Amino acid sequence: MKFLNKILFFLLVLNIPLCVTAQEIMVSLSSYRIKDVQNIKAEQRKTSLSLPFFDDFSRQIPFPTADLWESSAVISNQNYAINPPTVGVATFDAINRKGELYSTLTTTSQTSDTLTSLPINLAYPATDSIYLSFSFQPMGLGNAPEPGDSLILEFYAPSEGKWYRAWAASYGYENNTLFQTFHIEGTSKTDTATDISSTFHDVRINIFQSDFLVDGFRFRFMNYASIAENPKVPGLRSNCDHWHIDLVYLDKSRYWDDPMIYDVAFTEPIKKPMTNYTSVPWKHFPDAFNSEFTDPIEFPIEYENFTSETWGISRRFELHDLSGSQETYYFTGGAENIEGHSTINYSRKYLYDFQSAWTDSAKYLLKTYIITDNDPEDNYLRYNDTLTYTQVFDNYYAMDDGSAESGYGVFGEGSGYGMVAQKFYNYTADSLTGVMIYFNRTFNDANNISFKVTVWDDNNGIPGNILYETEKKRPKFTDSLNVYSVYRLSSTQIPVGYFYIGWQQFDDEYLNVGIDRNSDNQSNLFYNLNGNWNNTTYQGTLMIRPIFGNLHQTPTLVPTQREYAKLTIFPNPASSVVNITIPNNFNASGIKLIGTNASIINLPYTSGQSSFSITNIPSGFYIVRVYNSQGNCLTGKLIVTP
Repeated sequence: MKFLNKILFFLLVLNIPLCVTAQEIMVSLSSYRIKDVQNIKAEQRKTSLSLPFFDDFSRQIPFPTADLWESSAVISNQNYAINPPTVGVATFDAINRKGELYSTLTTTSQTSDTLTSLPINLAYPATDSIYLSFSFQPMGLGNAPEPGDSLILEFYAPSEGKWYRAWAASYGYENNTLFQTFHIEGTSKTDTATDISSTFHDVRINIFQSDFLVDGFRFRFMNYASIAENPKVPGLRSNCDHWHIDLVYLDKSRYWDDPMIYDVAFTEPIKKPMTNYTSVPWKHFPDAFNSEFTDPIEFPIEYENFTSETWGISRRFELHDLSGSQETYYFTGGAENIEGHSTINYSRKYLYDFQSAWTDSAKYLLKTYIITDNDPEDNYLRYNDTLTYTQVFDNYYAMDDGSAESGYGVFGEGSGYGMVAQKFYNYTADSLTGVMIYFNRTFNDANNISFKVTVWDDNNGIPGNILYETEKKRPKFTDSLNVYSVYRLSSTQIPVGYFYIGWQQFDDEYLNVGIDRNSDNQSNLFYNLNGNWNNTTYQGTLMIRPIFGNLHQTPTLVPTQREYAKLTIFPNPASSVVNITIPNNFNASGIKLIGTNASIINLPYTSGQSSFSITNIPSGFYIVRVYNSQGNCLTGKLIVTP
């Protein structure tokens, strides 16, 4: 959410003093729930795809299917849009498959994600009434596209080897305005409403041009993204400019207002079966069961009839034990007739004795599917009839669902000793031996700052005494999406009851830890900037997971942050020469200035040097970063004046 960066930029323009009151903040989505980040490529096809072409991204795989699309960094997911038509969307953003921001990003909009169809045989006469339709949403639970950012659709003319712009959309976040341009038709439309970013908008395009009605036709979606202009708080510059698409449907014998989908389909993913947590340690499970599960257990589902007709459906449920026993419990949800354009919420109650052939963990697959009497002969709609959810009981507590829609932290002048804590309830007295934390990736990894993992006891509903704290650490960014960093802790006995785990930071910069916005634990998240603990103003769940007992997870290799004195920069502001005093024991190897337009200036540096010419450096605000060969860095701030 770049509104804060706009505020900071506004202050700079007015020459208001460059300080920001310490505060908590939640910013853009930065990663996706991905189990496999391998580059899955479609097999070489000898023939083009035949109509119909349909995808609603409900296959519960990390990327759009290779049966229909070229390999892409666009993500298939069930977490990042708000109320999609069917469960699952394709999300366009500013990161690659590893969760890294694209290296080509600047403050000017650039192409980011691209999703291209495989070749399609579209050799039909225009009289066959061929339409491409889809639904889209800007922002959702992610970050609002900025002015100049857009989502576009292009058509490929095989005979020319050329792409043509067919449609484009841009979003005005501040006035809730959506602009659409239909380039081939030569029309445009503007919508203004308070719910633009939480609503899916339907698009239908008639394809009648002879250049496209041939074998080998393709189409592609692309988003244009840009990073925030003001890097005063570099850790805020994270993933951004999100668009989500659903119900991509290309076929003949259609018309301009026909249904986007002719089917009964699930509209919500399976909800977590437990009341408070998404996971608890398996050896704590017996003590947790009565508090975490209803009696009987409920399996709620939601589905919709997208047609005007009455359809007969049957409901089925399964619970698979994925441990050594491999047993499956089957149960039915009965059958009923569903009237056209109706949404059904149904909950199946059941009893189940959770057992595991493993001694230290358990794993179950929950599955539900609907069988419809009116299914068309084509089976391309079958994927949205089935949902699965994997329930794991290991050695940790989790309240998040494993996907970060935003980033959370504290920053600003006075936050150098800020603290953040999330409350957990321990069902069984046990030894806390580790913690998992998910850090978002930011521009130039600007959130690589020092902190201490900290554990507090409970003081009447807020963090109390410190039970444990590590030495200073730094984030370690894994080379995958949604993979947590693991920190080993000295064994600390935690009794039954509430405790808090989080961090103390030692820098005014923004740490940017992932926050799950689909699981709301606002009442359990606290921050401390002035000696007093406050409940967060944001909804969500911090992506921190305490580990108990045997720490079988491999600790991430995160070097302990060595203590150094701070940089001294004077004069400040400066116009021609600036003195940067670097601690003698730091052994600096380089100095960079990071400017407000994302520019990076390397200051020529030799060992022991403290005076630097800035005569040819443009005026403005800069982050000063001094590096050494061990990967440590010291950070300061500099204002260059004319």
